[in-house]
Amino acid sequence: MVSRNRIIYASQSVVVNGDFLYRVQTLGSTTTFNSTDLFELGQQDVIDVVDDVPTIAVTLDTNDWGTVRTAAALASVDSSNFDLTATTGNATLKTVSGTTDINYYHGAGLSYYGVGGAEFDLWAPVQAESALGTTTDTIDQTLFMSRCFVTGITSNYTVGGEATENYTAETDNKTWFLNAGKFVSQEEWDFAGGETQVDIGLLDATNNVQTLADNNLAFLYINPDTGARSIRIDVDATGLTSYFEVVASGPTSIQALYTEATNVLVLPTSYTSAASDVLLVRYAADAYANDTDGDSDRQKSNYFTVATDANTELDHSDVGGLRQGQIEIYLVDPDVATSSDDYDIALRLQTVSIAATLDREALSELGHLKPYDRPVTFPIEIATTVETTAGDLETFAKFAGKETEFDGATLIDLTIDQLLSKDNLILIVQVFNQTDVIAGGTGSSRKMLTEEMVGKSYWIAGAVSTYASIVLASPEREYPLKTIIVPGLKATSEGYTLSQGSNATQTYAFRSTNKLFYIKGFVPFSDLLFAPGMSTV
Repeated sequence: MVSRNRIIYASQSVVVNGDFLYRVQTLGSTTTFNSTDLFELGQQDVIDVVDDVPTIAVTLDTNDWGTVRTAAALASVDSSNFDLTATTGNATLKTVSGTTDINYYHGAGLSYYGVGGAEFDLWAPVQAESALGTTTDTIDQTLFMSRCFVTGITSNYTVGGEATENYTAETDNKTWFLNAGKFVSQEEWDFAGGETQVDIGLLDATNNVQTLADNNLAFLYINPDTGARSIRIDVDATGLTSYFEVVASGPTSIQALYTEATNVLVLPTSYTSAASDVLLVRYAADAYANDTDGDSDRQKSNYFTVATDANTELDHSDVGGLRQGQIEIYLVDPDVATSSDDYDIALRLQTVSIAATLDREALSELGHLKPYDRPVTFPIEIATTVETTAGDLETFAKFAGKETEFDGATLIDLTIDQLLSKDNLILIVQVFNQTDVIAGGTGSSRKMLTEEMVGKSYWIAGAVSTYASIVLASPEREYPLKTIIVPGLKATSEGYTLSQGSNATQTYAFRSTNKLFYIKGFVPFSDLLFAPGMSTV
């Protein structure tokens, strides 16, 4: 066997809950082994070393390319309907006025990361050197980390660089699968009712799910209550998730039976399948799942084939990254805005950073070494920083709630005390496919003027439409790929700096809590003014 000399970026893809992630720039996983040296009176030497739960810090840095799917995947939000019009049945976000639902949206809200089940499995297959640069799914190892919990989200938009969307997470396990166990797949079945067994998509008598060093079958869902390797069933009638351990003999009332020779999985006798239940099976085997040898409705595998698939999303599959001409920032003061207003772009901004910190408490119990949950500690703090080239004080006036007086040229003075008086400003980020130069303007003046956008989809208030052919006499408006909303900004600092040889800058920092939304498409201005406003479904 020839030793592998290195792994480069083109060798490794990144998968979250079976879905391939695009535009990933960095994947990191750093393990800290926690242990305690025990001593006793009368002896100088260590008498024992007690091991505690290892801590693994996960970093995932990506280029922002206008998608909400990455944020949704890491919050374990189902994005299977994100290419459709958002409705009460498939939406993940909505705007609410009083008790009335106004519009439905696709996307992810910060609170999704704090609900039960807000965890993800991440795996990263490494392509064999002989297959590098091809779509061949010849791999020689796969990194796997289960039950990862997001601990931080940072979005950065800056002049002169690509927009980024970076994540941190934590977990307590890391496994490398290799040789006969290096192929990690996920299969899903949509039940009609009455099913008692399923056929896994592996070639019978040739390929099979492997047995691990701990003598358990390599089914990779983890039951959060028992820590056992399991399969998962989402029960439609209750909205709850059930986990069942898999054994090689049985089945029993609480265990499923896997037969290696036939790759048949018999469901536990206590479970009666019903229409709209979904079975999810994630496993390590000596081959990837396929739709020829099994009967599942979806197979998530063949990740290097997926990596070169250009049709990643209907609206912006060809966007590699975003620069300043594709990014528009808006500052909205709900105290002076009306539903008839339109977005008014904030000028002279150099950098906007949005960072949410999700502190988590590891909940442990006697009988199990590893935590059974890592819930978020509320409130979740969001830090927003805006850096501007100092100019005519318009941005300061908006932050101070003095926009009307500034626009009317009646403003006499601006003070830091006025900044303190505002605690309900809304920051809006919109990102676009075209630059403002190509689109012929910003905001509502943007026009769809490139042939490459013809036939692509766009979303207005959650409803999907399609760009038609270009009519230069009356071009269509270009709508954003994604909208980020940060409500409830409260100033925490302000700074003015001028150095010899450079332009003066003003930097503002704000805090807010709990509410941060990544939304697919365009959000009408009026939706910003509803109370309680945007929320998760």
